[in-house]
Amino acid sequence: MNKQEAIKLVEIYGEAWMKQDPDLVLTIFTPDATYHDPREGEQKGHSGIRAYWESKIIGTQRDIVFKLLNMWVDNDTVIAEWEATFVDTKRNLNISMTEVAIFGVQGSKFSSLREYYHSEKTQIG
Repeated sequence: MNKQEAIKLVEIYGEAWMKQDPDLVLTIFTPDATYHDPREGEQKGHSGIRAYWESKIIGTQRDIVFKLLNMWVDNDTVIAEWEATFVDTKRNLNISMTEVAIFGVQGSKFSSLREYYHSEKTQIG
């Protein structure tokens, strides 16, 4: 995978997140992909990724803004850095985060995602 292809996939990831669209995010992952959030554990396959997104992204977030900052590609590994902000509706917080994601690549899609992030939280109201 070259850098332009990787940027396109990560931009689709960001678009899917902002639109809260699990169908769109699944288009960038292989059917057997793994998705690891350090606080939520590992999700396996499209069904696991969809369940995570429906619970976490759709179920507890709104007003999501995503901005890709940096991208590195080395053969079958993509590392992306981004900033995101959103409202955590479950805890009534504004969240501002910086994240680094490491993607495994298989063909023209991602076969794995491992997230590492730091977030700042402020109470709403």
